[in-house]
Amino acid sequence: MNKHQKPVLTGQRFKTRKRDEKEKFEPTVFRDTLVQGLNEAGDDLEAVAKFLDSTGSRLDYRRYADTLFDILVAGSMLAPGGTRIDDGDKTKKTNHCVFSANEDHETIRNYAQVFNKLIRRYKYLEKAFEDEMKKALRPHLLSSFLKHGWQKKMPTLLPRL
Repeated sequence: MNKHQKPVLTGQRFKTRKRDEKEKFEPTVFRDTLVQGLNEAGDDLEAVAKFLDSTGSRLDYRRYADTLFDILVAGSMLAPGGTRIDDGDKTKKTNHCVFSANEDHETIRNYAQVFNKLIRRYKYLEKAFEDEMKKALRPHLLSSFLKHGWQKKMPTLLPRL
């Protein structure tokens, strides 16, 4: 009764299925990439809209939709209390946001057009945008938003969308 060992093929690797591979959820990396691109776009909102449209294929807008709208509305990621998560670092926030925009009607309308273009191009962002606006209307966040002149900007921004 001799036991024969089964032959073993060398050089074979175990293949993992794509559905089993998980990507890490890294909103800070997404934020840094998006803020850098927005800051490089300059003061032209048309260039910002083109940047957002072109990076949608590289960055995962579906996965990071909350972070995307936090940045476009407040300039950086928002903590649960409504404060910015930028650690005082200028490279982690952008001035291309609704909070830092002028309070005139024309400027806010141009921001609304950027949101419209983005939502028309990426239809799945519509629900995330609605959720972001609901978050802006919560009482505990509203006080933080009022500091930035949000009460004057919201009536102009929301009807356009």
